[in-house]
Amino acid sequence: MHLRIGTRRSPLAMAQTHHIMGLIREKFPQAEFTLCQIATIADRDRVSEFHQFGMVGVFAVEHEQQLVKREVDFVVHSLKDLPTTLHEGLVLASVPPREDPRDALCGATMASLRQGARVGTGSLRRRAQILNLRPDVTVVPIRGNVGPRLAKIGGEDALDAVILAQAGLRRLGLDEASSETLAPSLFPYAVGQGALGLEARAEDTAVIEVLKAIECPQARAEAEAEREMMHALGAGCSLPVGACATWQDGRLTLHAQVTSIEGTERVVADQSALPEQARELGLSVAQILKERGGVAILEKSYRGHYPSFKSL
Repeated sequence: MHLRIGTRRSPLAMAQTHHIMGLIREKFPQAEFTLCQIATIADRDRVSEFHQFGMVGVFAVEHEQQLVKREVDFVVHSLKDLPTTLHEGLVLASVPPREDPRDALCGATMASLRQGARVGTGSLRRRAQILNLRPDVTVVPIRGNVGPRLAKIGGEDALDAVILAQAGLRRLGLDEASSETLAPSLFPYAVGQGALGLEARAEDTAVIEVLKAIECPQARAEAEAEREMMHALGAGCSLPVGACATWQDGRLTLHAQVTSIEGTERVVADQSALPEQARELGLSVAQILKERGGVAILEKSYRGHYPSFKSL
């Protein structure tokens, strides 16, 4: 069995892809792989902020084209970067076990972060949430791979801290860079964060069967609930929507939060359901957020950062 895998070229993307290869080899020892690396539009442009691209799926479009053109058999995505609406004929074939989805503050803890500290992040969600908790800080837009972001901490006119995904730090063996993992009850993470999404062609049943063999049912249920909530809100992955999925007695609880870009407004919602009702759970949480004013907050975010926005 030989599989062609589409992946980005970044160190984190490669680490994630090799992780998936290892999971597949555990189930299918004879499996062989060819890595097909591609630079996405967001990889080629390291200056613009994510929201300035004016499109959804800046890390996914080229990979979906690879699949449609049959240049690869499946693609390894960071699930938080995969749009909730996929290209026609493509499916989210598998969601393997999820890594720690929480955000990490690197360079300082929340308690030790000085008044007026400079905090780096390229995420509107993280910007909104840190300003909600610490309105005194200055948020500095940063982009790039994990290593260069961490290198911006310290020194003259540098950053006091940066916010990164704990999962990415772990996959790169950089756990020690995390000063504090942020409690998702206060700092809910991005939809799909910490999870990997394996996208394939719906017609390739043999490939999908292989990918299903490494799926985690719990991670799939969390992904379906979070992504359905995001889709129902009409919010792309760049906007300030946070989520937190927890389990108790076989039931899945989805906590979600919409925060205004400047951190001054916040609405939350919580609901629980059985895992087989994950999508219904996501829809229910989205409806509560709408009723509590979440859509109005998102509309302000869209208008401020997407010039072509049309009302939800």
